[in-house]
Amino acid sequence: MQDKLALIDEIKELYKQNNIEEIQIAPELLEYLELKDLQNLKAKVLESLSNLSQEQKEWLQQFKKL
Repeated sequence: MQDKLALIDEIKELYKQNNIEEIQIAPELLEYLELKDLQNLKAKVLESLSNLSQEQKEWLQQFKKL
């Protein structure tokens, strides 16, 4: 149970730190998910954030001096 609560806190913090306003699951409902579901949700959030960062890096590459 402690792992689940820690994971819920991590997911909520990810939403908060990255100004994610539209989420698929309301933060107050996270406690009803199974541990595996929470792990998958966290992985998807991190993946979407890293994809965004990768897109930004690619965009910035066009300004790099040759």
